[in-house]
Amino acid sequence: MRKRLFLLYWVCGFQTLHAQFHLVTQALDQLSKQTPYTKADISFTLLDNQEGKRLISYQSDRLLAPASTLKTFTTATALKVLGPDFRYHTNVVFMGQIKSGIAKGVLRIDASGDPTFGSDRFDSTKPERIKSLIVEALRKKGIQKMFGKIEVHGKVFDDSSIHSCWLDEDIGNYYGAGLYPLNWRENKFEITLVPTKTSFVVKNNTANYQNDRDFCIELIHQEDATTEEAFAFIEKGKSCPYVIRGVLSAKESSHNMQLARLTPAHDFIMELKQTLQKEFSFQEMAISHSGPGEKMLDIVSPSLAEMVYWCNQKSLNLYAEAFCKTIAQKLFRKANWFLGTRAMLRYASASGLPIGAADLKDGSGLCENNRISTALLSGLLRQYTREKFFPSFYSSLPSINGLNMKSGYIGGTRAYAGYITLRDSTKASFAFIIHGYSCPPRDVKLAMFRILDLLK
Repeated sequence: MRKRLFLLYWVCGFQTLHAQFHLVTQALDQLSKQTPYTKADISFTLLDNQEGKRLISYQSDRLLAPASTLKTFTTATALKVLGPDFRYHTNVVFMGQIKSGIAKGVLRIDASGDPTFGSDRFDSTKPERIKSLIVEALRKKGIQKMFGKIEVHGKVFDDSSIHSCWLDEDIGNYYGAGLYPLNWRENKFEITLVPTKTSFVVKNNTANYQNDRDFCIELIHQEDATTEEAFAFIEKGKSCPYVIRGVLSAKESSHNMQLARLTPAHDFIMELKQTLQKEFSFQEMAISHSGPGEKMLDIVSPSLAEMVYWCNQKSLNLYAEAFCKTIAQKLFRKANWFLGTRAMLRYASASGLPIGAADLKDGSGLCENNRISTALLSGLLRQYTREKFFPSFYSSLPSINGLNMKSGYIGGTRAYAGYITLRDSTKASFAFIIHGYSCPPRDVKLAMFRILDLLK
């Protein structure tokens, strides 16, 4: 009798799931016929985590831009290759002489590409904490006065700091910040814009740049426009490093906007000089010293697991790019985007997943030329459930619309990838991408949520 009841429950459950999957496929078909999506690419894949069976396959093998859902691939590969306990080390070395409390020489910062150096997200990396650690290290050596220079050394990466495929409208803004040997305050800073009769002016900025010299404002007043419609451009030939274009409401007394630092090492040195001038009698002068010098301090980053958490929670492009290149350094002894993305695809292939014609350019998804299928993305998510690092990875995913998943948005593309528990308690992995729609991104988000809700 019990066997018959179990069989009956199993059949009913199977039929219920089958009906769910049919509803989702039907909803995807209906969406594709709506005016904003008639020219769009819609791809959805749902996999059973236990057996890997495709429960829903809707244009699953179509290659599309993953946007920030690519970070799931990058962060998981980093956890696999580098390990959850991996940390970056930034060494502080003094090259010179210390006599009777007077130091003469070069204070050298050996950069490591640490994306958290000076970040406010961790107590151990806050800017004031970093600077105080350096002051304490110098004091332990009995230094009371210092004459010389501060330099940043370290050829950490083998290619450019800013990817050639990133859009001009992105690279001047905080989310498009480049990756440098020494990164400072996550390579971002804030400006305050106040309206004038026809445009705006910069009232102040947190990087201590010159408000009237370093920013060219070409903003236009538009009612209800926010800073999401204002962009910072980096243009050669301009008299100022940053050109701010777009539209912005003049109703508010001020707007705050975050931009990307172009010279984080220089900015760090300037801040450290100011600190040393307050704490010591520091005087800058041209002094050259060779040799290994004396190691004064080892500044250690948080663990990779902690960095991955924030990378996925806040979609930090800087962190993802650092992980991508550090993976390449670990495996190939050359830290660049090409080898980092090849390593990611090699991990997928070694896991038994067909990578097909997938083509990756960076680790964050900021490049519009990245191409991957929802079949591969969901397959990777399922693979992670079998890895030792899965608890760290899973906890890093944001909770969005009641699901643990990563979102992605880039011009004309909206994407989601993560995990879902079906009505019969089956645990599944999914990836969902829509590209080429002709309606506001918010409308696409809501349409995708409605389809995902059919599986809950």
